[in-house]
Amino acid sequence: MESPSFLGELFVDSAGIIDDLIREVPPQGIFAYSDLLRMVREKMFHGVGMSSNRGTKTYILFLEGEPEGALISDSTGELYGNKAIYLIRGEDHFTFYPLNPAVVERLIFGCRIYDKSHLTTSYSLGLPEIGKKAEGIGRLIIAITKGGVPAAGITVKVRRNGQIMGNDISDQRGEVSFRLLYGPYELLIVRDENDIDVYEFYFAPDLQEKPLDLEIG
Repeated sequence: MESPSFLGELFVDSAGIIDDLIREVPPQGIFAYSDLLRMVREKMFHGVGMSSNRGTKTYILFLEGEPEGALISDSTGELYGNKAIYLIRGEDHFTFYPLNPAVVERLIFGCRIYDKSHLTTSYSLGLPEIGKKAEGIGRLIIAITKGGVPAAGITVKVRRNGQIMGNDISDQRGEVSFRLLYGPYELLIVRDENDIDVYEFYFAPDLQEKPLDLEIG
């Protein structure tokens, strides 16, 4: 059991404490986000995956191969748990540092992830990526159903390179639409801040103005 002073510091500068802990730890390698989740789960590792990009540091804490804690730190402060997971970008790369499980358990205390759906590998809408990069802009329409019935009132976001490119709420037909440049995107189905599904897709010219069916759970 750590002293109260340790726990007090943990909530003041969690990122600084993690940085101190991993400073002398030999890393296991650098991994893309989805590869990190897969590798750590397969090997049942304990430790921290850390990504640093433009003044922002992202940490994912693993215990017995499972992501149990998350933290994002930048000049404005720190975000913990589910709120941090929402901001992780699929193209981020993480350096993984193994740590003693008892140490990881203490770190998780202040940044536990309560909803693991953010950390599953992205689903695919089954849209093929063409070899040559397309140019231009078009209108993407997605028809959302749940149990075979149009799902109205669903908040949908489109993200590219970590930036939200559009927001919409499905209408009575379950449809949302976005004006987008052709290329790769992520589609976020947002039920609430703790219940978000992520789908990867490629918006190609032949899909514009043609409703794309998406069945959600």
